[in-house]
Amino acid sequence: MVTLQEIVAERPHLQEVVKLYEKVIEFNGSTSDLVVSLGDVSYKPESIDPLFKSFSSVFDLPEDILNPLKEAMKLGQIDLSRIPINEIPAFSLPYHEDELSIILFLISKPFFLRIRDSYNIRGEFWKGARCPVCKSVPSLSFIKQDEGRILYCSYCESRWKWHRIGCPHCQNRSSDRLEIITTEEQGCRIDICHECRSYAKTFTYTLLGDFTPALLDIISLPLDILAQDRSYKRLSPNPVGMRNMA
Repeated sequence: MVTLQEIVAERPHLQEVVKLYEKVIEFNGSTSDLVVSLGDVSYKPESIDPLFKSFSSVFDLPEDILNPLKEAMKLGQIDLSRIPINEIPAFSLPYHEDELSIILFLISKPFFLRIRDSYNIRGEFWKGARCPVCKSVPSLSFIKQDEGRILYCSYCESRWKWHRIGCPHCQNRSSDRLEIITTEEQGCRIDICHECRSYAKTFTYTLLGDFTPALLDIISLPLDILAQDRSYKRLSPNPVGMRNMA
């Protein structure tokens, strides 16, 4: 498996993104004991203070900046289960919308990983394109020879089979409204949907022998820029919570 250090050595322009992803890994690991049990839509109240303390420490953010979000979560005003369907809290929080979206993605990641562990998906075919665990729209997929297409969720990291041809966002399957953009990156392409103006990055399944889906998402960040420069949208975050790269 390719390491983060090898990625930075080969692609120095990704150094800052890789550093941030290292913090994501560290935070998820540091919270494993805090999310043993979960509420229906958020963390248990007793885990919120230590969770935010870890988040502040790992991402080097002053705790007082996170206090409004922490207090809202303690009061049960944050429904984490709504985040993957792009429903951020309706009430006012002192953060820019993009900033809040990234923070919510990062701090909710251990929640969704824990939920995924309670499911038994095992890569089955799923009729809907949204994640069967958390309902997120996928932005990554993999083509496996003779087995069609596998979609990947950036929130809970579930994988499931879906139609080989079609838009995983609006489920348009009309070939005249779909387009494939090939790239110089071997085994990687951009699937464009003209119906909803969105895109997904698609990789050959064999690449998973050397990279995790998250690492493939990171090293193909230039493809996000290419698609977004053409006014196509990414509808789910990458591993560090980013959607808009152009």
